Amino acid sequence: MTPEDWQAVQWDSGCGEGLFLTVMYHGKRFHVSLLPPSSPDTIEGPLISKFDSMDDEDEDETLAIQEEIETIVYEAGRSIWTQLAPPLPDGPELSDLHSLLYPETFSFRFITNNGKAELVPQEIEEAHYHDRFGMKIVNVMGIPQYSSKDVRVLETLVGQGYIAQVLVEGKEMCCKSGDDAFWQGIEREFDCLCKVARSQLADSIRVPRLLGLVTSAETGMIIGILEEYIPTGVLSDLRELEDEDMEASTERRKKWGAQVREMVDLLHKVGVIWGDGKPHNVLIHKETDDAWVIDFGGSYTEGWVDEELMETLEGDEQAVGRILKFLDI
Repeated sequence: MTPEDWQAVQWDSGCGEGLFLTVMYHGKRFHVSLLPPSSPDTIEGPLISKFDSMDDEDEDETLAIQEEIETIVYEAGRSIWTQLAPPLPDGPELSDLHSLLYPETFSFRFITNNGKAELVPQEIEEAHYHDRFGMKIVNVMGIPQYSSKDVRVLETLVGQGYIAQVLVEGKEMCCKSGDDAFWQGIEREFDCLCKVARSQLADSIRVPRLLGLVTSAETGMIIGILEEYIPTGVLSDLRELEDEDMEASTERRKKWGAQVREMVDLLHKVGVIWGDGKPHNVLIHKETDDAWVIDFGGSYTEGWVDEELMETLEGDEQAVGRILKFLDI
């Protein structure tokens, strides 16, 4: 079993190419590769095969296999974790976004040596993790820019700080950042929220307001955006209505459904397509109980928008229809 502070943040695999695991532990990042063995009777061989053959649709099976692999990796590197990632000191000091996105990083290869699992150090190209080019964002609204070292992280919401609740100059905000794999979606979101903010309907559309841009403390390039943080309560988003213990009256469901319908219509009037409509992307404000539409990164989610309708008006209409059906109204 792995310790509580151990967090596997990314899994990658390719047909016949091996398995690659990224772990955060006590503020340090570790890349561990399990490559196809050149000889039989290795520990990594069956692990790779098991991971490649698992059913992605079966969440229980996926979690069980991942936990098994994580435990074996952790045990193989016990002395390494102790030496390179000692426990962090207790205290109220908040981590800054830069430290979260670009932590000290180590790379190891998992091998079998005389029947035992070992981790062998590998060289790492550190430049890969420090963004030299930045996002394709033009600050047409003249919103403030903040260094990644001046953004304090209150809570990571998705991934390794890719979406986080942050504190900037004493104000809570939502930050969307991360490596360049996420940039296209963030750029799209910035463009969509800019259109809303510059439209005559800005005050009527319940979407997060743009509050700032995040620049790399090392390069000065734009690496993220800051948005209004939407506080939520017991019911944070509509998806949670799937929980049989989560109750909501028909009246509230009808209100939320009507609000989603209204927001999407208004978005279309100002030239914005939601793009990935689904219950998970509808937040319920803690104080007003109103529905807020979020996530303009594009793409689609199976079951809510068909792939061929991705990022189209028709796709948004399909999503709204399915959300209303989900709300049973």
